[in-house]
Amino acid sequence: MRAASSTTTATKISGGLHGVGVSVVNALSDWVTLTIYRDGKEHFVRFVRGETEEPLRVVGDSDKKGTTVRFLASAETFGNVEYSFDILAKRIRELSFLNNGVDIELTDERDGKHESFALSGGVAGFVQYMNRKNAVARKKSSTRSAKKTA
Repeated sequence: MRAASSTTTATKISGGLHGVGVSVVNALSDWVTLTIYRDGKEHFVRFVRGETEEPLRVVGDSDKKGTTVRFLASAETFGNVEYSFDILAKRIRELSFLNNGVDIELTDERDGKHESFALSGGVAGFVQYMNRKNAVARKKSSTRSAKKTA
């Protein structure tokens, strides 16, 4: 499986795939690769069973921003590993509403199935999505938002 995200302030606040999250993925995977697009460069690093196999290095120039994480969950840890694209897509879709400004792409490399998630609107957006096929009594919900100032 592969997931890609564009880093924004929302990622820093929510934790995203960085920090503790990717450390856990690394510890529970046979292998993990990270492709990081930052400051006009493409960086790459590879881990095998939690250990660095290829150290972080610049592999080229790029105008992209964000991180691509590829991994294979450990069969030793989890037994028979079977990914369900639909289950992963459902969870990522839910998270995407809560992380405005973060674009997440899910690709199943077994069959090329792909879906992009750049949903916004927070809880209100999620409620609208859930009600998209239902007759609702109230079309617009009441929401509040604020921006943190330094």
